[in-house]
Formats: sequence, structure tokens, C-alpha cells
Amino acid sequence: MKPKHNTLLAYLCLAPAAALVGAIIIYPIVRTLYASFCEVDRLGNPGRFGTLANYRWLADDKVFTESVVPQTLIWTFSVVIVTILVSIVTALILHEKLPGRRLMRAIVMLPWATSLVISAAIWRWILHPSQGPLNGILLNLGLINLGAEPAWLAYPRTALAMVVLVGIWVSIPFTTVVVLAGLQSITEDLYEAALIDGAGWWQRLRRITLPLLRPVLLVAVLLNTIYVFNSFPIVWTLTQGGPANATHIIVTYLYRTAIWQRHYGPGYAMAVLTFLFLLAFSLIYTRVYAKQGLEAA
Repeated sequence: MKPKHNTLLAYLCLAPAAALVGAIIIYPIVRTLYASFCEVDRLGNPGRFGTLANYRWLADDKVFTESVVPQTLIWTFSVVIVTILVSIVTALILHEKLPGRRLMRAIVMLPWATSLVISAAIWRWILHPSQGPLNGILLNLGLINLGAEPAWLAYPRTALAMVVLVGIWVSIPFTTVVVLAGLQSITEDLYEAALIDGAGWWQRLRRITLPLLRPVLLVAVLLNTIYVFNSFPIVWTLTQGGPANATHIIVTYLYRTAIWQRHYGPGYAMAVLTFLFLLAFSLIYTRVYAKQGLEAA
């Protein structure tokens, strides 16, 4: 077969996939970007193009600028950073040849096998002030008094902390599996050579394990940031953004604004800002990582 025919056949084979990607990914992105600069009616239909009213609405919204945006950043980076650290430690433990290692790996995977909505609903019950087992355990230990059980999700100061805790809990399994896969790809010859040279555990971790895990950690941090930033089910199931907007992140505030209150224009604008932030973060993060890799080489 001639090269031109091969090229044509390749394009024909790729055409259905390209059409599907265009229909379910590219078109919604372009339409959302277009609608964010339009006057949008109460049904979500874009009208006259060429206005910044939707973005001005967000800029004038004190809840969005003073609460939602900072809380989204706190939520995202707290969950991602703690998840990465805990997952590295967990993966190092599960990588060792310990009795019951397979069972421990299965237990770590349990939160990942459950949907986010169910996991969040279970945690909502655990944190219930009178019926939840957490306060019952604290009562039995004498750490709290009967009749003064804390309502973990009812106060702004503790609600965000509990939401972050649940976010970390559901993020650990995936990250641990990714890091564990990276650990298993490191050849044992390197550790044996380091042992011969007299390297201790900490030196092997710092000089061999962590440097060779950098590509895996790049993927883990990037994917976790995208997933957590857009994680709607956990926050909404636990608190619906309350109390007093103390746990709202952009995606939950977008849902409340666009779907509940039918302000579709600002909803389009928030969707565009979310997309641009994650795109910029991904590009800058990978560029910095690639630059550091070239300098190290």
C-alpha cells in the first residue's frame, strides 16, 4: 500500500474518535467560553455576545471573592499535599515484605471501591453530633462531656477541616497505588549497591527512592489537583457549602448559583475560570518540572 493511502487510512480510522472527542469535550468547552461573554437568559440560553457582565458579577460578589476562592485553594492544596505525604509513607510500608501485605493493600483500596457520594454520606453519619460514632468514642474516652458533643459540620471553623479530612481519606487509595507502582518499578540492584556502599535507610530514601519517584509524583500531584479542585460530591454531600458558605468551593458555588438560583451567566464564567486555572497550573507545573529535570541531567 502506498504511503498516501496509509495516511488516508490512518485519518479515516481516527475520524470517529476525533468526532467523539470534539462532540463531548471540545464543543462544550467552546460553547461555555462563548456563553460566558453573552447575556444569558433564565433558561441558560446565550443571547447577545460581547459583554463582561458575567465576570463583573463574580468580581462584585463578596462571597465568591472573599470566601469561595480562598476556600477552594485551601481545600485543594491541603488535600493534595497531605495526601501525597501520607500516600508515600503508606506505599513505602506496603512495599515492604510484611505478613498480611496483600490484606493491607486490599484494606487501603476500600475507600476507592466506594463512590464518593456514599463515602461522604458515611462520614456525615460518623460526624453526626448525637448519633455519630466519633462523638461516642470521644465520650467513652472522657475527651468530651455528655450534652456538649461538638457538631463538627455545624461550625465554620471545624466544618472546613472535616471536609478536608474526608477529601484526604478518599484520595489516599488512588495516590498510594500510583506511588506503589512507582516503587515496584525501581530495581533492587540499586538498593543492594547502596547497602554495599554503607548507605542507611534515610540515605537510600533520599538518594534513590524519591528521585526515581519524581515522574510518578508528577502524575500523582497533577491528577490529584485536577480531581480535588473539581470534587463536587464530597463537599456537597457533607455540607452543601455551609454553614454560612464556610465550605463552598468553586464547583459547589457554581452549582448553587447556576442550577439553584438560575444565574447561568456567572455559572458559565466560573466554569471558564476553573478551566483556565487548571490549564495554567498544568502547563506551569509540567514546565517547571521539565526544567528541573533538564538541570538535574
